[in-house]
Amino acid sequence: MKKIYAFITSMSFMAFLLLALAFSMAIATFVESSYGTPAARSLIYNTHWFEVLWALFALNLLNNLFKYRLFTRRRFTIGLFHVSFLVMLLGGAVTRWLSYEGTMHIRENDSSDYILSSDSYFFAGIGEQSEEENVRFSEITPKQFSAGFDVNGQNVKVKTVGFISHAERKAIPSESGEAVIDFVFATPDRQGMQSFTFRRGEVLDYPGLTVGFESKEETMVRFFMQDDELFLVSNVLLGETTMASQETVEYAAGDTIPAKKMFLYNLNDFRFLVRDFFPKATFTAVKSAQETNEHAVMVEVSDGVRQQTVPVFGHSNLAADTVRVPLANATLKLAYGARPIPLSFRLYLKDFELERYPGSESPSSFASDVVLIDEDEGVERDVRIFMNNTLLYKGYKFFQSSYDRDEKGTVLSVNYDLWGTWISYFSYLLLALGFIFSLLNKNSYFRYLARRLKESSGKAAAVLLLVSGFSLATSAQDGVGAGIPAVDAQLAERFGELWVQTVDGRIKPVNTLSGEIVRKVSRKSNLYGMSSDEVVISMMSHPELWQTLPFVKVGNKELAAELGISGKTISIQQLFDAQGNYRLTEQVRAAFNKPVAFRNKLEKEYIYLDERVSICFMVFRGSLFNLFPRENSENTWYEPGATAREYSGGDSIFIKSGVNLMIQSVKEGNTSDALEVVDAIDKFQKKYGADLIPSQVKKDAELVYNKVNPFERIYPYYLLFGFLLLFVLFVNIFRQKPLPVLLKRSFYFFIILLFVVHTGGIIIRWYISGRAPWSNGFESVVYVAWAAMLAGIVFGRKYPMVVGTAAFLAGISLFVAHLNWMNPEITPLVPVLKSYWLTIHVSIITASYGFFGLSAFLGILTLILIVIRRSSNENKVSLFVDQLTTINEMSVTVGLYFLTIGTFLGGVWANESWGRYWGWDPKETWALISVVIYSFVAHMRLIPSLKGIFNYNLASIISFASILMTYFGVNYFLSGLHSYGKGVTDGVHPAVPVSFALIAGLMIWAYLKDAKYEKEKEQRT
Repeated sequence: MKKIYAFITSMSFMAFLLLALAFSMAIATFVESSYGTPAARSLIYNTHWFEVLWALFALNLLNNLFKYRLFTRRRFTIGLFHVSFLVMLLGGAVTRWLSYEGTMHIRENDSSDYILSSDSYFFAGIGEQSEEENVRFSEITPKQFSAGFDVNGQNVKVKTVGFISHAERKAIPSESGEAVIDFVFATPDRQGMQSFTFRRGEVLDYPGLTVGFESKEETMVRFFMQDDELFLVSNVLLGETTMASQETVEYAAGDTIPAKKMFLYNLNDFRFLVRDFFPKATFTAVKSAQETNEHAVMVEVSDGVRQQTVPVFGHSNLAADTVRVPLANATLKLAYGARPIPLSFRLYLKDFELERYPGSESPSSFASDVVLIDEDEGVERDVRIFMNNTLLYKGYKFFQSSYDRDEKGTVLSVNYDLWGTWISYFSYLLLALGFIFSLLNKNSYFRYLARRLKESSGKAAAVLLLVSGFSLATSAQDGVGAGIPAVDAQLAERFGELWVQTVDGRIKPVNTLSGEIVRKVSRKSNLYGMSSDEVVISMMSHPELWQTLPFVKVGNKELAAELGISGKTISIQQLFDAQGNYRLTEQVRAAFNKPVAFRNKLEKEYIYLDERVSICFMVFRGSLFNLFPRENSENTWYEPGATAREYSGGDSIFIKSGVNLMIQSVKEGNTSDALEVVDAIDKFQKKYGADLIPSQVKKDAELVYNKVNPFERIYPYYLLFGFLLLFVLFVNIFRQKPLPVLLKRSFYFFIILLFVVHTGGIIIRWYISGRAPWSNGFESVVYVAWAAMLAGIVFGRKYPMVVGTAAFLAGISLFVAHLNWMNPEITPLVPVLKSYWLTIHVSIITASYGFFGLSAFLGILTLILIVIRRSSNENKVSLFVDQLTTINEMSVTVGLYFLTIGTFLGGVWANESWGRYWGWDPKETWALISVVIYSFVAHMRLIPSLKGIFNYNLASIISFASILMTYFGVNYFLSGLHSYGKGVTDGVHPAVPVSFALIAGLMIWAYLKDAKYEKEKEQRT
């Protein structure tokens, strides 16, 4: 028994547990992406074996607290850091076993005193006998429920045998069934036909349309039966259209008419038809081609007389409907769905408010004005619930989650987890204190590494720099070509300074929009030597010329071959045949008809090219430029040529023809008249949009940001200085001569200057957007590059190889940020992201990526040094290897602290925003996987078989793959709350596998060289 206990509390077993947990969670994220969250929970997250792994980890951690005496004064801060994980696991256990979640739906002027559980339950019962289980059905885990009932000595068996996600009901005639209508309707926005199959007594309740089948409720359209025939009556004017002849007959309100199959009925811009009618039918389940709100559990029922398979429909967020199955001597009741949880109080919804970004349909924020009523406690008070502002009462926490389509109802998420939450929050506090005090504690391992590094630095007199003479010059732009008439630079600049409102509601300078247009269409920042402002003015004034120019990007070789072009660009003219027909009509239609997840690369490129062509035509027409604000209104601004009914006289005419006058002046070469029009637009905007448009200072800042383009401008210099610095250092290793300090300082000066520009760019972007600039893919990569450079400056003050590595890493990161699939636009935030917790969480966790990136690059650099180590340079190279490994350990330590705290602060944000601090979303799971993996790396030194310089540097490189997966993999390949690409991307760039192959080759080469070196060293001693 002692041997077993010694084994399960050993550091080696701890390492095994960490890797087993990481591997299990990684598999779960891919299961979730392919088969859904219930499958991942059933197979991994909610299993007993997964709990056992965590319990063994807690036991191992508790034992090591005493084994390594982490409770002593010298090691107390390290012990505090580790105790926080034990408290965290306790909080997680309380949440897992004692808490629950749900949702509450309330309509305006109505109240609710119950919530629907977020867990799904399956119920089966006959008479007084019943069984109910918490289930997590999926297509790969359908067999989760079985039960048996004794009915007059006869054994009735019930078991689930199948599961159909996103199912729809299909009626089949049956004498034992009930009346069923197969009904199809289209909404006024013509967003496709929607199916609805319903039985007697049921109601279709859609904003603007209610349809009932002999229901007790008052509905706009009422179906009813007479002698197995179906009739309908409407309370408004109803049109009936024959599908074959398209003849329409109108019926007055209250007229009773036969409901004819496949006749189209029109009512208040709604269209509907009866696809089929069954006087007696039962339902079966089939897979729907679209996502639906229902799933179907296939249940096998056997009563000794016959065996039948019954579909039971339901959903985890919907109350369960009871299905009655007649048996020989009884009736079986089956139900699947959420379980109502009664409350001792109720919430009354007075009003639901939705605010949108000006000129956009995108929600800016939404809120519920409710009255909390607890008659037992004599409580009645008004409460306003909105995103990041919650209601806590009797242990229940209510969060604003969603709302009804007609904006007259709210959906609140509800969490009952008072103790689990506070225990977890306490553990986060201990974690932060342990982190801070560990860095300050002179007896901590981090401070030991710092002392060791300081001692070794005295021996490194040769670690200096060499700078060769070099000059950096930007390449000249192409001159105006292709016979395009020149656009006056002053006119273009003034036009670029106007405000414009874009489709997302953001008001920004035209210069920003024109840059986005040119990048979107051509993947370049300028065309034919013209600035983006000059390009759009030229496109509006000379559309016929621009249609002949090959400037539209074609990013796929297969598509280029299909279009008959040899290069990577095409003209608009080439996309139309001799008859003027668009050549991609059928391909684009077919691509759009395919679900996003099933589109191949060529189909995606059809859509991208079609978008570019559409943008070009909108520029030709000027319809992209909403330049004219509405008076005293946040609604969409008017585009040039629009009919502005709220304006009269000259203002209305100006909106209608002002831009056309400017274009005509440009065509005629009359720059002064064109400038007058631009000035008039500027005055119009200031007169009618003064309350909406940003300040002049903010405009100037954005124009400077656009002109300087700091991140794209500095990354070549980061790469150049980083590469030169590393190259010189490697040459210096072989030369074995000290270099002048002045040269080292020169390198540092230029790299720090780049870092200052980098920092300034982030600050300006923050000011322009009015939010922390790390809320999308582009911004977070820019921030990672900044954090990596900061880490290099902090750790490399005396070690230029670290600074050079950090500069090179920052350059690569910024290069990645400017690849085609990264979007540099400044966009408004969705409501849930408007939280100070988000700013803290993302800034800390993303900064950790910079430290880990530096660590990985230092690992690569160390392996290169191991490869070039010879007896002639052994002393110097070994010194470099030792120093870089020490800095690597320090970087991993700080990165691990940041990642751990950032990950769990993300839990605080999630809990304060939507009611749960941990939900196994792929992003948060991969962040935890990274914490686990880097914890393994940090503890390798305590495991005899794993410790060593080569092993540590190898692990620092391999472990960075978890960071790449956390950031890029989840954001662009998996689906989840944090996904930028929503599980869909264009694939992996060819450079990625090539880079991995080169790094793998370096690892093998370094391993062989290190083994040979150690063998020779052993022989010498």
